[in-house]
Amino acid sequence: MESTEKDELAAVLEAPVDNFIFNIGLADVLRLSMFGTLISVSRFFLMLPMGIPGWTSVFWMGLLVLGKGLIPKFGSGTIMGIVSGLLAIVFGLGKEGPLLALKCIVPGMLLDVLAIFFLYKLGSLWVGAIIGALISFSKLLASMALGVMLNTPMVFLAMGFGYATLLHVIFGAIGGGIATVLIKRLKPRLVSFW
Repeated sequence: MESTEKDELAAVLEAPVDNFIFNIGLADVLRLSMFGTLISVSRFFLMLPMGIPGWTSVFWMGLLVLGKGLIPKFGSGTIMGIVSGLLAIVFGLGKEGPLLALKCIVPGMLLDVLAIFFLYKLGSLWVGAIIGALISFSKLLASMALGVMLNTPMVFLAMGFGYATLLHVIFGAIGGGIATVLIKRLKPRLVSFW
């Protein structure tokens, strides 16, 4: 009796948690947290006054699509968005305060929905570019909604919403396209490790 309890305990300790969050195992949640951290850190270090709206979407949306492509489970985009949103609040990357997390969570949630719509074919250049463009546009819309709610100055409205939208879509598509190339290269190498 005592040996079966020890065997069960050993099996539980050796097996990863299968249903941690969104039916995603603990190891995958930690990997997704790494991608969310990379998103916030890249935004923190890339805060250059370029004067071009949406140019950070190349990195930001690229990392979101890359993480979703390497861990293609429902909820993975949302987890990356939550982690990057919380870190963006900690780093003080916006004027919105705690609501800043919404700008990060909205693209992650939309990524989860779009991945289902495109049948998780994130290795395709066209699918990656379309998804990258759409989630970048969703970030712009979330930013605009927060700006209206908080009555903060919105530079992209002064420059023209169409111009800002076009640049967000272009940079998001570039980031998504780059991510598909990385997914194709990394996924076969990581299958044995992940």
